[in-house]
Amino acid sequence: MRLLLTLWAWYCLGLAGLDHARAQDAVPSPLAGYPNFSVVTYNAKGNGSTDWSTNSAQVRAIGRQLAFLLPDVIAFNEIPNNQWYLMTNFVAAYLPGYFLAVSPGTDGYIRNAVASSWPLLASRSLLAGSDLNPFGYNGRFTRDLFQAQLAVTNFPQPLNIFVGHFKATTSTPVDDALKRGAEARSVSNFLVTAFLKTNALQPYLLCGDLNEDVLRPETNRYTSALPIQTLVSAPTGLRLTTPINPYTRQDFTLSIRTTLNVRFDYALPCALLSSNVIASQVFRTDLLTNRPATLLAGDSATGSDHLPVMLVFSHPYAQPFRLLSLAHDAARTHLEWESIPGQYYRVESSADLAQWSILQNRHLASTYRTAWETNLPAEAAFFRVLVDP
Repeated sequence: MRLLLTLWAWYCLGLAGLDHARAQDAVPSPLAGYPNFSVVTYNAKGNGSTDWSTNSAQVRAIGRQLAFLLPDVIAFNEIPNNQWYLMTNFVAAYLPGYFLAVSPGTDGYIRNAVASSWPLLASRSLLAGSDLNPFGYNGRFTRDLFQAQLAVTNFPQPLNIFVGHFKATTSTPVDDALKRGAEARSVSNFLVTAFLKTNALQPYLLCGDLNEDVLRPETNRYTSALPIQTLVSAPTGLRLTTPINPYTRQDFTLSIRTTLNVRFDYALPCALLSSNVIASQVFRTDLLTNRPATLLAGDSATGSDHLPVMLVFSHPYAQPFRLLSLAHDAARTHLEWESIPGQYYRVESSADLAQWSILQNRHLASTYRTAWETNLPAEAAFFRVLVDP
């Protein structure tokens, strides 16, 4: 008996194993060609706004920028608390067809929100007003951690967007820095002890205005409690990204209205998404060349004092994979292949490369290496592994 193992990812990789003579029989996977996707985080500076309607010059400027970028997901900070319901009109005007979730959590002034081109499965406000004493600060969480769970096309697992907005440095810089550190430890604790306990195979990002520059904290005003470093520590699984403006080559996001000299806005992806970042930028309109008529040079400064940050990802599950090991004797076949955690795979066998039988359906990978073993069917001469949509 000859044994042949065929590996498919989203497109055909050809034949691997003991026999390469029938490579022309390989067929493309129907899962090929999945598009990239993008995420924007944007502090919209709605605090104190008296007009959040689409008649407002500020709202129009924000809308024009997002309609130009057209990201798949937008994480918002600072939606005005008393006008949050007007976000429905904003989405209808500038992001038609998008889904919207506004956090019920608020400090009385502003809220977080998420808009998505994909359906929202669930959303919830977390940690709002929670006690920070266990994390080294005598006080409570200033705002909240907002979570939106999205049903992304061709993702086997939901995508989780977490939106945070940490304590700003105001009239009490030392105290504010300590509070930011405690908020970061609180968020990290939630991710490690709650979210990842039951959702470790689901991709996730933490986005938002974290109110401290990871590389340039204001050491003349406070000693940093290292909030960003806390978030991107190994237990949380989050990774630091550093988007820059393509014209200035700078990572500054604040303040386009005065002196642009600090970075406060972050998109921190999990390891799976981080390994699939293909582009990132800090976006500003005043330096664009060949700017479309629908986008004004002053839209960045009119829209907010913060600049939006955008990350573009390749599809994390649309990756080719290869055989790592193959063991076979008269009684059994043992296979191991590269895999994506959270992805499902299907193992099939055939006697003639024409008719295939499913041996294992919806085999869930929990690591980047998956093993599978079976008693060898009498009629089996060929095996293949496919991504199971």
